[in-house]
Amino acid sequence: MELAVWTDPLSGSNCYLVGEGGGCLVVDPNDPEGPLSVLEQRGWTPELVALTHEHCDHVAGLEALRARWPEAKTIAAAACSANLGNTRLNMSAVMELYLAFHGKPGVRYPPFACRAADTVYTRPYTARWRGHRIRCVPLPGHTPGSAGIFLDGETLFSGDYLLPGGETVLRLPGGSPEDYRRVTRPFLEGLPRGLTVRPGHGASYML
Repeated sequence: MELAVWTDPLSGSNCYLVGEGGGCLVVDPNDPEGPLSVLEQRGWTPELVALTHEHCDHVAGLEALRARWPEAKTIAAAACSANLGNTRLNMSAVMELYLAFHGKPGVRYPPFACRAADTVYTRPYTARWRGHRIRCVPLPGHTPGSAGIFLDGETLFSGDYLLPGGETVLRLPGGSPEDYRRVTRPFLEGLPRGLTVRPGHGASYML
């Protein structure tokens, strides 16, 4: 396997691209151009797209990827899939304001909606990709559709949880401190040492 990362210069979000045998697992296609350019340059064909959650800075490139490679299948938690088409819950309706508040005024960010995922789940779900085990675990709190994506039990694509040096944000539309305390925090606290974490923002690290 080979790993490539596209970091969106606007939001700082990470798109992870895992290539093997000419195929690719894409986690969080965050931009309409950057991840696609990586795929083209490396000659990888996206086969499975996994979403850690529904926020626009993690899915802004989803429809562009689908248009270029319509055979690629998308997998997401059921709530994430449902909220992809809601401009309030996917945050695209307020992204210009959010960016201005964080020191980037004047940036145009038109609201957008994405189609639902091809495969959805409401409880832990395992998919197979080129002999690899992709385990998806619903982890509500940051958003209703947040999830952890495990690759072969060795790597966790954590979305907006476990950010290096950052807090877990629970106050955005759809966020739930109660769900986080009840479901997600105990799960994250029980993760094994030695697991590689690839967060939605920031550098990868090992627990």
